[in-house]
Formats: sequence, C-alpha cells, structure tokens
Amino acid sequence: MLTYGFGELRTAADTMRGLRGEVEERLGPLSDEALAKRLGISTGALRSYALGRTMIKPAVLRALAELAGVQVSRVYAEMGWLPRHEVSAVRQSDLPEQLRAATSAVTRLSESLDGLASQDTGRAALLAAGAVLNDEQAAARFQVRLSALRSGVRCPAPTTLVAEFTPGDDALPLTVDDLTARALAVGLRPVSEVSRGAGGADAASTRHRLFQAELEVVTAEALSRAGDCSWQGEPGTTLWRPVCRRWPTHLLVQHVLTGQPFADRLPWVSTDGLPVVVIGADYSIGPAAALLAKALGWRFVPVSSATAFDSGRLVRSQALSPATRRRQGWGAAARRAGVLTEPAAPWPVVMLVRPYVFGDQDAYDAATLRLLRNVRAHIVYARPSPEHLDWWARRRQLTARDAQPADAWTADILGALTRVEEVLEERSVALGSDHDLRLRLAPPSPAPDAADPLLPGTLTDSHFDAAALCLRWLDQVVNRGRASLLRELRPSALRDHLPGTDTSGRTVAAW
Repeated sequence: MLTYGFGELRTAADTMRGLRGEVEERLGPLSDEALAKRLGISTGALRSYALGRTMIKPAVLRALAELAGVQVSRVYAEMGWLPRHEVSAVRQSDLPEQLRAATSAVTRLSESLDGLASQDTGRAALLAAGAVLNDEQAAARFQVRLSALRSGVRCPAPTTLVAEFTPGDDALPLTVDDLTARALAVGLRPVSEVSRGAGGADAASTRHRLFQAELEVVTAEALSRAGDCSWQGEPGTTLWRPVCRRWPTHLLVQHVLTGQPFADRLPWVSTDGLPVVVIGADYSIGPAAALLAKALGWRFVPVSSATAFDSGRLVRSQALSPATRRRQGWGAAARRAGVLTEPAAPWPVVMLVRPYVFGDQDAYDAATLRLLRNVRAHIVYARPSPEHLDWWARRRQLTARDAQPADAWTADILGALTRVEEVLEERSVALGSDHDLRLRLAPPSPAPDAADPLLPGTLTDSHFDAAALCLRWLDQVVNRGRASLLRELRPSALRDHLPGTDTSGRTVAAW
C-alpha cells in the first residue's frame, strides 16, 4: 500500500484547488456535488482529495485538468509524476516575438468569444495554436497568426475563427519517414508518400503537403476535442486568400457557432421536456441552433460522424469516413432522443443536423427518414432560397480543388430538402401544425459575393432572426400558462441582440 507524505498531499490539494478555479472560470460556479458528478467520483472522495486527506487518482486529476483546459502532462509534471524534460514545452522567454503575440491573441480572442463559442471544449483555432506553441520543434518552425472574422449589421458577432500557420523562411519540410514516426507516436496513420512530381504535383505543392502533414500531426490530439473544423489554403484554392498573410497557406477554419458542442448551464425547463432538432446548415439557419441553445442554457450538439452515446451520455467517437457514413451520428442522436410513442426522461438539448444527412438514396435512406419521422423532439427546419444555395455552391468551389460541381451539389441538397419536407408534412398531420416549426428564408439582399470569405451581414442577421422566431414559437408551444420564456433567457449573444432581431417575416418567415 502506497503512503504519501504531508507535503505530497498538500501539493495535490493545492493543484486541485487551482484547477477547480480554472474550471469555474470556464463553466461558472460548481457545487462539490456537480463537480464530483462531472469527474465520475463521489462527493466524499472529492472533498477528501481537496482537503489533502487522500491522494487524488491520476485518472481523476486528468479529468479535472481536461475540464480546466490545461495540458495534462504539465499537471503531472507539477505533481512529480512525470519528468519535466518529457513535457513538450517552450518557455515564454524563449518564444520569438510573433509567437508571444499569438499567445496573447489566444487570450484576447477567447475573451471576445465569451457568450458565443463553447466554454468547455475549447475552440479549434485556439487549441491548434496552443498545440503548436507547446511543441518545441513546431514552435521554432511556424509563425502563428489568429484572427476572428465578424459579420452582421443589426446583430454583429464573431462568425469565423481562423489560425494561420506560416513556415519560417529557413524551415525545410520534414521527411515522410520523420512525419510517419511522429504520426504513429500520437496514434495516427502513417503519412502517405508525397513524391515530387507524382500525379502532376510540382515542388511547391509537395512542400505545402509536407508542412500540412506536420501541422496535422502536431495538432491532432488538441483538435480531437475541438469539434468540426477544416484545413484550408491549399494551392489552387482562393476563398481565404484575402484574410491571409501569404498564399497558399495553412489555415485552420472553424465556424464559431456551429463548429463545436457545449454543455448545458442552468437549463430552462420546458413543459414537455422534448429536445429541439434543427435541420440546417451555415448557409441557412444552422447557427440559430447554437444561439437558441445558449440562450436556453441547453446543451448544443452539432451531429456529426463523431457523435456517439454511452448509456445516454454524449461521448466523442472516432470520426467516420466517408461523409455518407455521418448519418450514423444522426442515428445515434435520434435513438438517444427516443420516439414519440414512448415516454422518456426530459432532455434539454438542441441538436443541429445538416440536410445532407438525408440526401443519399440507398439502403439507409428509409431508416434515416423514419428516425426523423418518429424522433421524440420538436423539429425546426428552414427552406433556403435558391439564392442561398447558389451562393454557397459557388463558395464551395473556391475551397477545394476536388469540390463537387456546383450544379451537382445543389441538386443533391434540393433532393435532401424535398425528402425532409415530405416527412415534416407527415408529422404535421399526425402531431398538429404547431408541434414543429417550418421556416422559409427570404433571398439575401444584396446578393452575396461568393469570393468574399466574410459571411454576408444579412445572413448573420437572419440567424439571429430565426433564433428569435424559435424562442417565440417555444413560448407559445411548450410554455403555455407560465411566465414568458423571453424573461428567462441565459446570458448570451441572442439575449443581447434580441431587441435588434426582425421577426416580421422580411428575412425569415413561417410557412
């Protein structure tokens, strides 16, 4: 049996207290009971650790560090459980000026996004920047630049967060063998051979791909908890060029609202306990789902290929590929919600499901639609205008050299929307016209420029308008006989901008 000295126990207690403070800065005040539940231990065990009576278990300390957003290996080193030389780190005094500026930008951007992005899972650009800064080799090879793109006229807000990683002028790409060794060390697949000139690739493209592979390896662990994001800036693409220092570049892009899940916080309680399923994308009303969840204090779950549940609890699984298999994430979420014919415990969650989930017509098509028809939830859906789809289809062409042709993509999405609308009509007949909410988006005016990386201000405004319409609909449908829901909104971007929203039908209307 291991025994610990007073000093060791005190160090552990002090470490716990510091980490708990950082957790509460991110999540708000937590009772002992609530924190113990998040860590998967008893309240008595938590208090015993905190008082220095017993030594905290490594698994519990890891869970606490992850809640705090702190590098686990650093905490272990402070506890004396890991040699400090094994912790990849760059001392602040050793960082070049541009990297110190990037570290400062992480803090500033994090503060500016409060109330919008997740407080508990981190943000992709920030996490990736931190991973590079804390990797001694990568920090010496890449300059890091962070920026937030804002949009909106009546309801201005950060909409996209980007991190640009620029190799130093004297930096040379790592060899495939070196990259493969690093990839295997963090549990990734070996890096495929990148042959100079193979497949029409020139020397510049080969160099770009090797640097990109290095960044993907360095940031892999951090991005595993970051939500949906994408690497942009490859040769032959143009969309993000206006916001970058150098082109082509290595740019990590994440939509602030829809890119990641976040946990509930003092959730509003509806009268029927049903979750809300929003069917939409960033070009329609996808961000309205996150705005709504934050204002209600509900959990936000953007359904993806990595969506999975363990005994009803949301967990992260390894993302599936190809994209058509992402429907399995929708299946997991729908089964967790249950079906309307069976009673279930209340589930305060807003789920975002992209329309393409319902776009494939094969053996699984009937099953995905049947889950939509029977899911125990209120559904919010918006029909985008042809102008919305045309703008997004042309925009997609500028982000990847192998993007699906615009006409083919639009045809696939229209097919998916038609199938969704047919199911919603069946639900309306069976459940009543007010059980779900169907909206229609007015064409954006003026017509947006597909080559502009900034989201159109009118589109951002319409996201807030759609979320405001959802609030008023919920107030009528599941808040009857109680004080207005609009008086109970949690601190959030939607609550702040509610007076500026337009629910007259000029941008978003019910149908």
